[in-house]
Amino acid sequence: MIRFYLLLLTSLTESLIFAQNNGKVIDSSNGEPISGATIQFYRGDPQVTDISGGFTYSTEDISIIISHIGYEDKNIDLSNTDGDLLVQLEAGTFNLQEVVVTAYHDNRKLIDTPGPVALISKKELERDQDLIFTNSLNRVPGVFMHSGALNTNRITIRGIGSRSRFSTNRVKGYLNEIPLTTGEGETTMEDIDLSLIDRVEIIRGPASSEFGAALGGVINLKIQKPDFTRNKIQTNTQIGSYGLIRNTSSFDLGLKNGSVRFFASKMVSDGYRENNEYDRECGSITGQFNLSEKSQVSFIFNFIDLKAFIPSSIDSATFVENPRAAAFIWQEAEGFEDTEKAFLGVSLEHPLSDRLNIAYSVFTNFRNSNEVQPFGILKENTNANGVRFKIQYDLGSSSALPILTFGTEMFSDRVIATNHNNDSISNLPGLIESHDNVDRNYQNYFLQGDWQFSERLALIAGVNVNQTKYDFEDLFKEDEDQSGKIKYNLITSPRIGLNYKINSNTAIYTVISHGFGTPTFEETRDEQGFINPDIEPETGYNYEIGSRGNLLNNRLTYDASLFTLRVRDLLVSRRRREGSNEQIGVNAGKTTHNGFEMALGYRLYENPATFFRGLSIHFNYSYAGYKFNTFIDQENDFSGNRLTGVPRNTINGIMEFTTSIGVYGNLNYRFVDEIPILDDNSIFSDSYQVVNLKGGFQHSLGNFSFNIYGGVNNVFNEKYTSQILINPQFNQRYFYPGQARNYFGGISLSLTI
Repeated sequence: MIRFYLLLLTSLTESLIFAQNNGKVIDSSNGEPISGATIQFYRGDPQVTDISGGFTYSTEDISIIISHIGYEDKNIDLSNTDGDLLVQLEAGTFNLQEVVVTAYHDNRKLIDTPGPVALISKKELERDQDLIFTNSLNRVPGVFMHSGALNTNRITIRGIGSRSRFSTNRVKGYLNEIPLTTGEGETTMEDIDLSLIDRVEIIRGPASSEFGAALGGVINLKIQKPDFTRNKIQTNTQIGSYGLIRNTSSFDLGLKNGSVRFFASKMVSDGYRENNEYDRECGSITGQFNLSEKSQVSFIFNFIDLKAFIPSSIDSATFVENPRAAAFIWQEAEGFEDTEKAFLGVSLEHPLSDRLNIAYSVFTNFRNSNEVQPFGILKENTNANGVRFKIQYDLGSSSALPILTFGTEMFSDRVIATNHNNDSISNLPGLIESHDNVDRNYQNYFLQGDWQFSERLALIAGVNVNQTKYDFEDLFKEDEDQSGKIKYNLITSPRIGLNYKINSNTAIYTVISHGFGTPTFEETRDEQGFINPDIEPETGYNYEIGSRGNLLNNRLTYDASLFTLRVRDLLVSRRRREGSNEQIGVNAGKTTHNGFEMALGYRLYENPATFFRGLSIHFNYSYAGYKFNTFIDQENDFSGNRLTGVPRNTINGIMEFTTSIGVYGNLNYRFVDEIPILDDNSIFSDSYQVVNLKGGFQHSLGNFSFNIYGGVNNVFNEKYTSQILINPQFNQRYFYPGQARNYFGGISLSLTI
């Protein structure tokens, strides 16, 4: 009997000392639970997370390794862990079909998503010099990002937006549900520091039921979330050619029911070309808090202060003889942009029951800019406000009943723009030439049904209704009052997508979707500067079939699609008057975008137990058979010509390796076909090939880790055009030269407290 009581006492003592705690594994970007993740303990048998991402561990355990297909393995030191544990996994670079995406607000694995969605993980963003999104976006089939300078970029998706002169248009951008797109459809992403971003989700083609005016597609930037309960300090310093110095620093404060990240960055560069200096400071505060077991509130505040000089485009002779030169008129004017902008957003997700969920997002932002141009000095002050609201209701457990989502996005911004003469001696504002006040508003209402008929068959169908209007007040009273309003007709955009899983590893999908692109305010004005009531938005239908999956025991991953996008009421820009840099828009025809896109990944070798742990290759290809069906511009008939601004063929290839001691490296290859510059197809840019290299050494010592890295861009010193200016108005200045061979290196440090 005494022995029995001693055994009982020992057992009770051990249970108190080695208490059982709960853990949960979630996706670092969207907070979705990850079921089926493997928990490997330092001692003992492994566990697999349940449907809610849960597992258990005891205080006896020293450490664990958590792994799941499509995500990066994570090592957790349990010595300083007290109580329940929340672990966030980051998406990896392989088998991303298993990663949960939120592209259509339905939180599905990529392989279960009925649509052309691409995912760029944080690891993929870090494959390059990671100053800007260019290389990462260009590895996505169907996406092409021109980059004339750090502050001069244009993103096109499936040829949509290629006719924009300097900026991204007809493609919507979001940062954690906060629109980066203005009220007239222009998107600026290049100012966002890549170190803030956890992943990028891209919808190629019209994404009508949720996002409205996105004829080309949608780019969703997801901010990296710090772990709960853990504090972390990180810093990264990089130097490079052309006077590049960049530093990013962050502090993660982990709390019991939330986390906060403080982030700051500074980047300066002399630039590859003349009049190309760049200076950007960025600061942000992001946070997330659990109000209850299921309710969560998150916020983001971001501030950017940028001054960047503008070298502009050059003609073919200058491109050959001296690609580092700036355009003469911009050099003489010492043209630059000086911009301050900030945005604040707060989101709340709150389930009212097991079936009913409500989500809100409210946001505000401002932008003050001063741009010195050869034609004048433009001052703009912009303030925007908006709200997104979504209510989701699960009608029941029957496969015939959908999950219904109803929502709205309301956005309003006001732009006060003043254009002055440029005093060429002092670069100070001279006489006022124009003074405008423009209110730009849109409202999107969307309804979506999500049916899961079986484990294999899923359907998403929805519709978006949009109302866009501009209200223009001419504040310059010395000439004729050009004030006016334009309110476009309601645009209804349906979408239907069907996904069928052939087996657990492969799926096929088909999509029919409608989208539209609203004219910019500049495009709505006629030759005299008045509102043109006859201008219409571009609209189009996309028809697509695709397949994605994993083969050969998950060694081969693929994603391929075949599509046709038909666009009507094509908007063409013309100069308003001789000697002016102002543009007007004209609906001049129709285009057809027939294309094929493919991405492949293959693991040549993988063995974590050996020195050489892994070797993989990635390959993507895009065929862009885009042309003008009908295009009559005044006396010119361009019907049948290729669409300007888009290469017909693009190829990207990557080979990367890892080792057991932390040495890693990759080689990137890119081929870009010739690009038509003029609508008559009489002039093309040359095709080119560029090779980049990056390697480094990373290692962890307890809670401290470091990464030393370096690389070479344009290894073979190829002379190429990184951006073209289509249909230039004067001087045949078509080309933005790409950088010659250049180098970079840096060190990243991290300490978990």
